[in-house]
Amino acid sequence: MPPLSEATRPLMWNISHVWLMYVLFFIALAIFAWGMYQRIEFWRRGKAEKEKPSDWAKRLKILLREIFLQKQVRNSGYPAIFHCLIFYSFVVLVVTTLVVMIEYDAGQLLGLQLNLFKGFIYVFFSVASELAGILILVGIAMAAYRRYVTRPETVPNTVEDGLVLLLIAGMIVTGYLVEGLRIAVNGDPWRALAPVGSAFAVLFAGTSENAGKTLHASLWWLHTVLALGWIAVIPHTKFVHLLSLPTNAFFSKLKPRGELQRDDIEKLMESTEGDDLRIGLQKADELTWKQRMDLDICVSCGRCEEVCPAYMADKDYFTPRQLIARIKQSLVEFDKDNGANQEKAAEIADIVGKAFDEEFIWHCRTCGACVEVCPALIDHVGTLMEIRRNEVLIQGRMPEEAGRALRTYETNGNPFGPLSDKTDWLEQAKIPVVKPGEKVDVLYWIGCIVAYDPQKHKIATDICRLMEKCGIKFGVLGSDEKCCGDPARIMGQEMLFQQTAKEQVELLKQREFKTLLTGCPHCYNVLKNEYPQFGGHFNVVHHSEFVRDMIRRGSLKPQFGDARKYVYHDPCYLGRYQKIYEPARDVIAAIPQAQLCEMKNRRARSLCCGAGGGHYFMDLKRGERINNIRVKQAHAAGADTIVTACAYCLHMLQDSLKLLNYDESMRVIDVASLTADSLEPPKK
Repeated sequence: MPPLSEATRPLMWNISHVWLMYVLFFIALAIFAWGMYQRIEFWRRGKAEKEKPSDWAKRLKILLREIFLQKQVRNSGYPAIFHCLIFYSFVVLVVTTLVVMIEYDAGQLLGLQLNLFKGFIYVFFSVASELAGILILVGIAMAAYRRYVTRPETVPNTVEDGLVLLLIAGMIVTGYLVEGLRIAVNGDPWRALAPVGSAFAVLFAGTSENAGKTLHASLWWLHTVLALGWIAVIPHTKFVHLLSLPTNAFFSKLKPRGELQRDDIEKLMESTEGDDLRIGLQKADELTWKQRMDLDICVSCGRCEEVCPAYMADKDYFTPRQLIARIKQSLVEFDKDNGANQEKAAEIADIVGKAFDEEFIWHCRTCGACVEVCPALIDHVGTLMEIRRNEVLIQGRMPEEAGRALRTYETNGNPFGPLSDKTDWLEQAKIPVVKPGEKVDVLYWIGCIVAYDPQKHKIATDICRLMEKCGIKFGVLGSDEKCCGDPARIMGQEMLFQQTAKEQVELLKQREFKTLLTGCPHCYNVLKNEYPQFGGHFNVVHHSEFVRDMIRRGSLKPQFGDARKYVYHDPCYLGRYQKIYEPARDVIAAIPQAQLCEMKNRRARSLCCGAGGGHYFMDLKRGERINNIRVKQAHAAGADTIVTACAYCLHMLQDSLKLLNYDESMRVIDVASLTADSLEPPKK
């Protein structure tokens, strides 16, 4: 065997009329270009975004991360494995093909002998491409097994899906057959570098030279047509995600997940007359170019459904995938009409009532699980919130219970009850009130559910006890603290939310404080991520973080605890929205005799308690209760105590303990109360 430094193989062996390949290549490129043009035009027909893209360096970093590291794709377990096998192996084959193309074209067109495909470069690419082909076939087999054998209910099967897998497999198998025929007919002193091709060569042992060359040329052209056909169909099939997913990642939302885009409703009303007022999203032609892109790049992978609490509760109604698919269908129908018949176009473009019924959008918990796992970085929640805003403010439609809660909010400044209920309790509990112009280290934002529900008062008094124990000067807003606005915000009453936000920001600015502390993840999100749009820039801290830091500093020293088995329930608006997962777990770990275990859905894939999206204030009776599903997960983990850091979650989980008859063997406790109870011996 000659030395490896001389290793190579003949390029385009046994192939004549090579010019035909270039003709087919340019035809494939033309079909590809036309398809991409149609896609881009589909996106460009959308309206302008409220905010222009910025921070290009960060966007480039995200683009490169998603292309080369496949970060979002790798969040899906089994599918991530076969996707990465196919993707990275395909990259190897494409690079190998480019090297061969450069070497051959330089020699034929320019008369240059680059010797790129020779020696150790040839050794590397020969071995790498052989291995890549096998890995692609393994990936295809895994994908086919999942799609046609295990058949997850969240993965829809279409003819296109099967053809896509067959096309990729066809390219690889014909490539190996061509390689095997070349080795069998022409020989190859370096055949050891092509073990798979050599194995295929055994199939053609004894084939005559003429028959072998004829079959080789036929298979080579079949392989070429399949490869060029793959290029041509990219924009017309699911293969488009190779280009559209990185593009959508590049233009993805950079601001915090909990910060919604919005128009100033007050200014909008002042500048608009009568029927011209538009708020939110009503018709398909009102979608922005980015929303159109979101709709267009969904590949129906089903990952959003796998983690959606509404889908888990009722698999026959709401799903994030259906939200996207139905809006897109409405948009496609509108675009087909192209405005030729304005009356018909307007009818087709209406989303609610055409794409889905009036109740559909209210089943979303806005928990963000779909956004967390989507490999295309589609903003399901952002689009849904735009529809809710239009339904509430323009159409005047919303669930009756939600409307009742918002009317209470408009009357009392919160959706729970009279302001006097809170002020009387604050006076009885002797919690200090910070008046305008006064100064404290920590301003404690109590939150409505804790302030107005006597069963939740313990959370606030325990937080105050902990701060007193640490010698911290603190206080609350008292009667000046109204609802932060989240119930109105999440239920689409954007006007009420903006009025609240502007008022509360001004009242907060009248006090001087270093830290704005809250125990409610929903308040936390609004105070930290939404209020800056209204001039409110505060150092917002969640009480789970605060308690953990006090324990680490030695200001709090848990000394008493029972030998219990704890699970921590990650609240959606604290975990997925803020990426705060560890503080509460660290607190539990600091409790003597505590044993921490984990539920099936945890951290970024935590399951909503069922109260999100305004569902604490409305009970849409469809399917199983989500809070019951969550408590069953805690029970399955063997826990006797569920710890959480959200009063809404605590309420929902406590209800489920009673509904499931677990209340005698399990309990739910807030992380602040858990800490406060550990500082003193249990009462006998």
